[in-house]
Amino acid sequence: MRRLTRTIEEVGWTRNVPRLSAAEPVAFAFDAMRRDAHDCVLVIGDDAQLAGIFTSRDFLNRVATTRADAKVMTLAAVMTPAPRTLRPSDSVAFAINWMAVEGFRNVPIVDDGRLLGVLTVWDVMRVLGDIFDEIDATPRDISPQDDISNVTTIDIGGG
Repeated sequence: MRRLTRTIEEVGWTRNVPRLSAAEPVAFAFDAMRRDAHDCVLVIGDDAQLAGIFTSRDFLNRVATTRADAKVMTLAAVMTPAPRTLRPSDSVAFAINWMAVEGFRNVPIVDDGRLLGVLTVWDVMRVLGDIFDEIDATPRDISPQDDISNVTTIDIGGG
């Protein structure tokens, strides 16, 4: 169960997420997301720092539902500004809990002001898969009262 105490740095995150200026049209972001199979775009401000994040959820809720023209609307108008971030030194358990509680599917990873990438729900699922594989591979004693290997079921019908 050491995996839950690992840091994000130890398990990894998605590094090559598209980065665009806040002045870029939403259509550019959506094209980059589709082309590179990413669920988000990191929005960079004039100072080359993280200004926001634009996700597929932002596209659906702020662009598509309003029937806005994605070729005209800029990322600045529909991004999530100043998103909360994680650090590489944060624990995986903290990240998983935080993402679940807050409903985040993509969280930027920032270290000393440097934007490193995004921890995605897919990264988290990979870690959880490893944890469950580790649990499944761990030998366990089964007490006689918990052993159901010899239980016979009878189908009494009823659909």
